[in-house]
Amino acid sequence: MTVLTCKCCGNHSTLIGNLDFNRSCIDRTGTRAFPASREAVPYHACGTCGFIFTNYMDGWTDDDFLKRIYNADYIKADPPLPGQFDVPVRERPAYQQGKYIASFFVDARQEIRILDFGSGGNPGPTGLALTDEGFSVTSYDPFRADTGLPEGIFELIVAIEVFEHVADLGRLGAFMKEHLSDNGLLWIQTMLHPNPPPPDVLTSWYIAPRNGHISIFTLPAITVLFRRYGINVVQTAIGLFGVKDLPRFPNRVFVRA
Repeated sequence: MTVLTCKCCGNHSTLIGNLDFNRSCIDRTGTRAFPASREAVPYHACGTCGFIFTNYMDGWTDDDFLKRIYNADYIKADPPLPGQFDVPVRERPAYQQGKYIASFFVDARQEIRILDFGSGGNPGPTGLALTDEGFSVTSYDPFRADTGLPEGIFELIVAIEVFEHVADLGRLGAFMKEHLSDNGLLWIQTMLHPNPPPPDVLTSWYIAPRNGHISIFTLPAITVLFRRYGINVVQTAIGLFGVKDLPRFPNRVFVRA
């Protein structure tokens, strides 16, 4: 039995099965986006925190990811919603997500800097919505050369459906520790899976190598990961957040006594 060290908590993780490299999230509709490949991607699960991951891409460079996953065919793995092709950017769901996020920080427009992490553009739809609402927004996407590495600290870092794409979690944690202000908020959106993982967890549509979904979190896994970097993860009715300390700027997420 293959045993690896968990990338989140450091305990033992065991092989739970292999998935075809060309498996994508959209396959759940009953029609495959790509033909079956000859590559088997192994996934492991931690017996302690439940984190599910593959080490198949651990040695890949950014160029490898661009060539093999985030290429011109990626839209087949992650297409727009039915009827959403050629929709203006300000009518897309990701833009509406940005408007939703903005609604929690309307009284802090002049006080905070926002980083759209994994933006998908410069700006992407979410960042554009925040900019339209009057916020100062920096876009960063490691697979877009036009964004560049961000400088300084940010009071709000938005990471929408990004963390599941990250292979190097140590690099991710160090990045957030460096760029999140001491009283800032990390807005996290990624699908959390149950802990312990059920025996058939690899049937989850979300675990899909061709989408780049290579790190699948549980609440304990993402909590213990970021705790190593001085960031506490809190699950709220609004969503999942990371904080070093509660924010001091006006917001509608947390209330200071």
